[in-house]
Amino acid sequence: MFASCSCMLFQTHGIPCRHVIHILRSSNIDELLSIYILKRFRKDCKKEPVISPNGMLLEERTNALANPVLQKLISDTSDKMESLLIKAKHSLDAMQILRDGVFAIGDRISDMVSAKELSTIREFEEFLGCPIPMQVDIHPPNDIRSKGGIKRIKGHANKVQQKNKNEQKKKNVRQPRRCSTCKKAIVNESMTQTIPGAGAQS
Repeated sequence: MFASCSCMLFQTHGIPCRHVIHILRSSNIDELLSIYILKRFRKDCKKEPVISPNGMLLEERTNALANPVLQKLISDTSDKMESLLIKAKHSLDAMQILRDGVFAIGDRISDMVSAKELSTIREFEEFLGCPIPMQVDIHPPNDIRSKGGIKRIKGHANKVQQKNKNEQKKKNVRQPRRCSTCKKAIVNESMTQTIPGAGAQS
């Protein structure tokens, strides 16, 4: 049974919404179906091989994954340490004893596996399958924009107008203007223009 809702919470985030849960309860389904538990929320989501975008197989360190006995020891030790910390945090003396014991065990383990100990960079290199460069050369950007707004891109018409203006400035030719009296585009100004039929200048 698969119930969908118009809120699209499960389709977008992978979490069943309260409307879907209400429908499941109405159908006497008390346990969430496996179809609603996505793989990315499960513990075994990384057990399958991971492929990089370049098609390269990314493998983790197989020492811990291939040995189930070692996995069980790690899990038991982690659970025991967590329970001891919960008990010892209520007493300063108990916490001091736990700390001294852990440090003593740590020194013994360091003497046993010092030759096999790997640094963090080496672990990442083994995980990636390639060495990590110590220095990365980054090329500077080709286009560097200064502060402020960019200029408007001029079109063909603007370029022609600017070219005509430049040519007229070089020739020192006065621009014709429309006269307010005779309504003609002439070089003379209205104050110095001679009106036809008049004996004096306006």
